[in-house]
Amino acid sequence: MKKLLLVLVTISLLSSCSSDDNASENKITTAAITLTDSNGEAVSGIVIYAYNETTWSVIGDDPQFADFQAASDNDGIAVFSNLTTAINFGELNNYSQTFRFSAHYSLNGTNKIKVKAISFNLGDTKSDMIVLD
Repeated sequence: MKKLLLVLVTISLLSSCSSDDNASENKITTAAITLTDSNGEAVSGIVIYAYNETTWSVIGDDPQFADFQAASDNDGIAVFSNLTTAINFGELNNYSQTFRFSAHYSLNGTNKIKVKAISFNLGDTKSDMIVLD
């Protein structure tokens, strides 16, 4: 009888742990970054690079090592549809992460970079704007 009770308790514990894990795995974290010029007009065709905290602190703003990238569409919006990975969101960082979104562009023949930092909790959907001036 004790063995049966021990088996049932073990199965119950395993089931509850796996459902918690699945709940966090199913949360999708997204971002939409809108690019505009100094007149407020949408800027399309610019690639925005996203870096998590670790990548940014170790490598910095090097597009070759970006964790994610997306190009701005005709409305100037670059959509990062799923920033959720086990590396980005886990127990060690309390399911939160700060991403830096970097736009590399040229204005009047001068190469420029604009960076926007946004903090996320697992499952957040956030949007922000970068003005390319």
